[in-house]
Amino acid sequence: MTAEPLFDSAEFRQVCGHFPTGVTAVTAVTGDGTVAALTVNSFTSVSLRPPKVLFCVTSSSSSFPVLMDSARIAIHILSQDQEDVARRFATSGLSGADKLDGVSWVPGPDGVPLLPGTPAVLAGRRDTAITSGDHVIILLDVDHVHLKPTSVPALSFYRGRFVAPSSTPGE
Repeated sequence: MTAEPLFDSAEFRQVCGHFPTGVTAVTAVTGDGTVAALTVNSFTSVSLRPPKVLFCVTSSSSSFPVLMDSARIAIHILSQDQEDVARRFATSGLSGADKLDGVSWVPGPDGVPLLPGTPAVLAGRRDTAITSGDHVIILLDVDHVHLKPTSVPALSFYRGRFVAPSSTPGE
């Protein structure tokens, strides 16, 4: 039995917001062509051999059923000049197709929407989904990567807002 926390969810969110994260756009497609598009900042690499990554999504997301039934998923690492895409894909109440309307994309393997303007893309098939609380951890077997060199820093999220990193190592 888990003890009740001594704080509320708003305080927990505020504390976690002190950790800056990158911002990704996740797209997916089912076998019948239904698409999902959402903004995710809970993303990390898991394994080099075999190549695996994970991201987390709330189970109440309108994109969740598509992700669970997806034939392909693509994770796009967004650059600082793509805040508009992050905001559009974070809009609740829009279907995946509506979120993609007006956003430049091309069909990738199995029809998964790929955003050609992003500096890095990882795509593959859903491996495992692990429910934990009100979120689901989705592990992805990566079988496609694309890197587009750019001098534009990655988009970050910190303390409830999109921010530009103060410096990017190695540039």
